Amino acid sequence: MVRSILLIDDDADEIEILNEAVEMAGSDSTCDWAEGAEMAYGVLRFARPDLIFLDYNMPGHNGLACLEEIKKKKELQHIPVIMYSTCIDTFLQQEAMNRGAFRCIQKPTSVYDLVKELQHLFAQV
Repeated sequence: MVRSILLIDDDADEIEILNEAVEMAGSDSTCDWAEGAEMAYGVLRFARPDLIFLDYNMPGHNGLACLEEIKKKKELQHIPVIMYSTCIDTFLQQEAMNRGAFRCIQKPTSVYDLVKELQHLFAQV
């Protein structure tokens, strides 16, 4: 099954890392990138990804505000959103889950760790 993944992050390097990890995970998936929340809102007017990775630390609307906006839209509510950030503490994790996140993961320090996370996620979604 081909999955469509949308990464919402202000760091262009993250899409390269995610693409590499998806390929290494053996998943038949395509990855698109929205550079921040505002761009994501535009993309989501037309696209319906199967999975969204959402960074917390972004200028303007942070990840929690973006998550809240996504989950307000009836046509987007079914899409699993993974809060994805360098540092996820207990408060952020609880807030994200309360606002509708499917899961919260800390950005792994290696591509191999991200591959393991993706394989686990793909088995669930």
